[in-house]
Amino acid sequence: MDIEAAVRARVAARAVRVPPAPTACVQLSSLLGRDDWAMAELERIVRADQAVTAALLRVANSAALRGREAVTTIPSAVARLGARGVMKLAWASTASSALTTAGPLLGLRQRAWREALVAAHVAQWLAQPAQGQPALSPLDPETSFVVGMLHDIGRLVAASALEDLLVAHPEADTRSDEGWWSLIEALHVAAGSALVEAWQLPHPLAAAVAFHHDVGAWDWLGVVNEVVAQVEGQPHVTPAALGNIATLDTATAQRLAGRLPELVDAIRLIDPTLPSAGEDTSPFEVDALSVSTGEGVVKGSLVKADDAGLVVSLTAPLSTRVLVYVRIGAQRFHARIEPSGSTHFRLRPWALDEAQAQRWGQWRAALTASPA
Repeated sequence: MDIEAAVRARVAARAVRVPPAPTACVQLSSLLGRDDWAMAELERIVRADQAVTAALLRVANSAALRGREAVTTIPSAVARLGARGVMKLAWASTASSALTTAGPLLGLRQRAWREALVAAHVAQWLAQPAQGQPALSPLDPETSFVVGMLHDIGRLVAASALEDLLVAHPEADTRSDEGWWSLIEALHVAAGSALVEAWQLPHPLAAAVAFHHDVGAWDWLGVVNEVVAQVEGQPHVTPAALGNIATLDTATAQRLAGRLPELVDAIRLIDPTLPSAGEDTSPFEVDALSVSTGEGVVKGSLVKADDAGLVVSLTAPLSTRVLVYVRIGAQRFHARIEPSGSTHFRLRPWALDEAQAQRWGQWRAALTASPA
C-alpha cells in the first residue's frame, strides 16, 4: 500500500479523523470576539467544562500568579487571570490532550504540541510593544497566543490520519520520523482546514489556520515559526541568532532572546507533569545517570555526548511527555526527549539561559576531549 498517496487522498477528501471540538474553547473565543460579551456568560462557559475549571483554578493558585489568599471560586480565578487569559489557558490545556493517546507517531505529536506551545508564547511576546516600537502582531497578546498555538494545528490532524493507516498497514512504509514529519508539514494546511470546518472556529483563528502561509496579514506568523525553529535547533538562542530574522529589529531580538528561557516555566503552567528544577532531583553522573521525569526517576547510562546533546541508554521507558530535568554536578538544565535507535534516547538541552549554555558547552567539550 502507498501510505503517502492514501493519506493525501484522505486529507484532500476531508476524510480524516478530527478530535471532538473543544466546546468551551470555541465558545470562549466566539464570546470574546464580540463587543457586548458579559462576564456571567464567560463564567457559565467555564463552569460547563470540568477540565477547563480545574485548569483555571490550578493556574490561578500557581506560584507564578498566587496572591495572598488561595482562589477557590471561578469569579476570583477569572479576575486573577483576566478574561482573555482564561481563553488562552483553555486552548493550551486542551491542546495537551494530543499527548495522551498512544500511537506509532506519538513522538511527532509530542513535537507538534511542544512547538505549538512555543509558538503561542512567542506570538504573545511579539504582540507586546516595547521601547516605543509597535508590536509585530496586530492582535492583542492573548488572542495572539491562541493564534500562535492553533495556526499549525493541522499537524496533529495529519499525524492522526497517518497513524490510522500505519496501524492498519504497519509494513507498508518504513520511513524515518523526519520523513513522516516532512509529509505532515506538506499536509498540515489542508488537514487544518478540515478541523476548522468541523470545529467551526471563529475569525481570526480560522483564518490563521487556513492562510498563515499566504503573503500579507499573517507574515508575522512566519517570524514566529522562524523563532520556533531556532528554539528547536539549538539549546540556547542568542540575540545575534534572532537578529538574522529580517523582520526583527535589534531591540526586539534582544528582548525576545531574554525571554526564551522562560519557556519551561510557561509550559509548566499548562502541563504540571513537567519535571521542575528541584534540589531533590537525582544527580546525573557521567557513567551512571538518573533522569527526573516529573513522575519519578529513570536509571541508565551515558552512551555519548555530542553537539546535539546526550545519547543515553535507559533501563525503563520514559513516562514523561516532553521534557526531563538533568543535573550534571553543579549545572542544571531541562532537555527534550528524542528517540535515537531502538534502545537509546537523545536528551537535547532545551531553552537554556546564557549561563547554562556556557556550563553545558564547557562540560561537553571536556567530556569529548577525554580519552575513552
